[in-house]
Amino acid sequence: MKADRRAGGQTDRTTRNVVATIALVAGLLPACPPARLPAQNNPVVRSAVQLASEGRGDSAYRMVNAELARSRPGDSVYVEALFWRGRLATYGDSAERDLRRVAIEHSASPWADDALLQLSQLALAAGNPASAYQLAARLRSDYPGSDLKPPAALWAARAAFEIGQPRAACASLDTAAAEGGSDIEFVNRVTYYRSRCFMAMTAPVPGAAAPDTVRQTASVTDSPPSSELHYEVQVAAAATATAAQDLVDLLGRSGLRARVVRVSSSVHRVRLGPFATQAAADNAARAAARVAGGEPFVVRVP
Repeated sequence: MKADRRAGGQTDRTTRNVVATIALVAGLLPACPPARLPAQNNPVVRSAVQLASEGRGDSAYRMVNAELARSRPGDSVYVEALFWRGRLATYGDSAERDLRRVAIEHSASPWADDALLQLSQLALAAGNPASAYQLAARLRSDYPGSDLKPPAALWAARAAFEIGQPRAACASLDTAAAEGGSDIEFVNRVTYYRSRCFMAMTAPVPGAAAPDTVRQTASVTDSPPSSELHYEVQVAAAATATAAQDLVDLLGRSGLRARVVRVSSSVHRVRLGPFATQAAADNAARAAARVAGGEPFVVRVP
């Protein structure tokens, strides 16, 4: 399917990065190795991409938007235009809405994996590294043949650093380096982030609760000895303490005891646990998802 997508032209991956004008991801590293050569099957989309590469993003957006209005929902032309409207959007909420539709409603399309990667970048830029990690991981699991797996591993690593999981971050960086080894520029970017691994894994996490505090969050009657508590559930990461506390209150009303772990002034993690077993943590993650939505995930703690 991707071969058909590329058959319509040989637009360089660098050009594609130029047209990523979404404000929220301004300043972030290019998403993908330049070896990927996507094509725009629709001549209108090709023209819009060219306009964007010349700095005429508003005109490009209007052109793609008009093409979307003319297309029949579900057709390949429609999905392609929807994807590029998201890529060319100048507001994060508009971009996220279109890209999420591509990833969810048109998950079998040639643009779905790329949409997931863009969504991961948006989530990280918006201060939600937990969501960014999950989106990158989903790309890698749902699209095992995608040539975006190496950059997805890199973005997963960046998100993992933000949520205080340096071991997961460094493992993802190792994967990214192994899978993208033929691209020197990409490997250099991975190496840049890999330099954080030693310090990140040996330094304490800012704002992490002290051991006594952690033990107090668990039920007295259900808690095994502290030495056996190895799992926690990351529910979300909020940009403000107020938003994080609101989520804690919401979970509490459903009987889920959560706490806020402040990582920085703009990152406040909401966590459940600790739990003695992976199974118990998995059950808590599913319960949290039913209450708060999102994609809670289990993390291993010392």
